[in-house]
Amino acid sequence: MKNILKYFLVVATATIGLTTANAEDLKIASVNVQKLFNEYHMTKKVQAQVKVDQERIQKDNASRLEHIRGLQTEIEKLSKQRGDATISDKKRLELEREIKLKVSEGNAADNERRQWLQRQNKALGEQVSEEQRAIIEKIQEKVAGYAREQDLDLVIDKSALSASRTEVFAFTKDKFDITPVLLKDLNADAPAEEQAAPASE
Repeated sequence: MKNILKYFLVVATATIGLTTANAEDLKIASVNVQKLFNEYHMTKKVQAQVKVDQERIQKDNASRLEHIRGLQTEIEKLSKQRGDATISDKKRLELEREIKLKVSEGNAADNERRQWLQRQNKALGEQVSEEQRAIIEKIQEKVAGYAREQDLDLVIDKSALSASRTEVFAFTKDKFDITPVLLKDLNADAPAEEQAAPASE
């Protein structure tokens, strides 16, 4: 989920031209978007559902693998029978045909399993990305709405990272941080048990 956050570097809601305004007249605040994202109850809901979906995919994949291993076991048994010097040539040919059929069945089953797994993971990834985008948009709306209400000229994301993965803003005073206010607003409609839970560090 961190991949989306790096694109949300700065939320600007200036209502006057920054090039003509005096620095001392600007009303500036900071926000930790990563913290908002991680502690938003909808993010936790998405993460919980992703875990459920991943476990379902893993379970189904394990079942498919078990079927393929069963075919491999059958092939080994048939191959052992074919190697018996006491069997007739007719029986040996029958075993060879059966082995070929089992090998073909196993290869087809494994190819289908791989394609199925790829489709499942792709669909899950696309779903998660879409839900993440919706969450980020919600956070952006909250930040922009608060900035307008408080007549702020600029809101900077203190969790923003540069291309080299270093902090964009080396220092911001806590007194300008509006993260707690926004987090409380975002989680206002969270289930009661989630509101009662202590915030993560």
